[in-house]
Amino acid sequence: MRKYLQTFLNPKDFYAAQRPILRVSFLAGMTPFTVVKGPTELMMLRCTPFGYINSSVHVILFCSCYVNALLKGETITRFFFRTDISTLGDVLQFTIGITALFMTFFCSIFQRNKLIKSFHALASIDRRFKEIGMETNYKSTLHYNLLVICTKVIITSLYLIVCLAVFISSDTYPSVTTWMAFLLPYFMMSMVIVLFLCFVNQTKHRFHLLNKVLKHLKQAALEKRISPQRRPSYWHAIKIQRPLGIASVYSNNDKSMPDVVATVAEIQDALCEACSCAEDYFTIQMLTIVTIVFVIIVFNSYYVLDALLGSTSRDTPFSKGQFAMFFLCQAMVYGFGVFNIVYGSSSLMQENDNIGSNVHKLLNAAAGADSELAGKLMQLSLQMVHRKVRFSACGLFSLDFSLIFTLVGAATTYLVILIQYELSMDESRHETIARAFLGNETW
Repeated sequence: MRKYLQTFLNPKDFYAAQRPILRVSFLAGMTPFTVVKGPTELMMLRCTPFGYINSSVHVILFCSCYVNALLKGETITRFFFRTDISTLGDVLQFTIGITALFMTFFCSIFQRNKLIKSFHALASIDRRFKEIGMETNYKSTLHYNLLVICTKVIITSLYLIVCLAVFISSDTYPSVTTWMAFLLPYFMMSMVIVLFLCFVNQTKHRFHLLNKVLKHLKQAALEKRISPQRRPSYWHAIKIQRPLGIASVYSNNDKSMPDVVATVAEIQDALCEACSCAEDYFTIQMLTIVTIVFVIIVFNSYYVLDALLGSTSRDTPFSKGQFAMFFLCQAMVYGFGVFNIVYGSSSLMQENDNIGSNVHKLLNAAAGADSELAGKLMQLSLQMVHRKVRFSACGLFSLDFSLIFTLVGAATTYLVILIQYELSMDESRHETIARAFLGNETW
């Protein structure tokens, strides 16, 4: 057991560091492949029959819960109140939830090669880093993955405790299938987000390593300009010695600066290709997640306003405080998930964009010193113009911070529409009562 823990906590390769994330997603039915030990004692990805069966069982289980809840006409929202707007919200959430279910498992099975290709590309890139004296710290990678998993477990546990506490305190007990139909979209969303953050963090770290290499080269170029008495061959052979403070058996290899820049360009291109494959895998899932979050934020905001300012909560066993706590908690956990996606993808894109600025800084520092080096830097600068990292939801919108403002603006607009609809319904109801009263009085 002790030996297993030592091996687990000290990963030797890329897949060993990703093992917790990939194992959890495998057991949850989100991916049909898992991490296994290869013939060379290194980890690798492999699709298994159990993976396909497990994913199919999860689909059948989830569909059964949705169908059962639909046949019973029982949803969590209906325990709080029943109006035309709440019915519309239930229909939209049910439709989007079942669609997200099918699309998520569809992508996990039929688009699996895209994600496998992305992870394989990252593992291959690590071998290229060793050529320029860099070695990835897989231990920190493992710690980040464990932190993401633990954070999601804590948030999910708190969310479940709040939901159960609200219903138990009101002596209201929905069926198990109703609870599962209510919670399944969040569980699916959480697993997709964890897997997405895992990939984004690894790619961002490798872009960060490229920026470190370029900064080290710039420092070497500046030292050459300050100390011209150095040997002429200094420009043709530099020594990259542990630029990140990470020990490496390759860190004492001499490599010419143009060769280092060429390797940086190849690694940057490979990272962009890996991101492109990952975007193809996650794009539909990101669209369904953003759609679910948008619908929940709009309707939950309306429910809370109606409960606090209206009289809806008087006809239910829930107090206004319980009402607001339940729906606000749901909106917050879903909104936090979208924020994680936006923050992760934005930080990755920013790290990639920093390469362009570091290339030009190095070009200015090495101006007039080496024509071959200047040519390589110009090629890399041109490559940065055409090889950018972008994540989007089926091309409809980018997964950056502008998405937050778009969601807030659209949610506010639709919230106003719902409030106006409710007010118009109240006015028509009052007019009907007045006409009936006046008619009876005249008679």
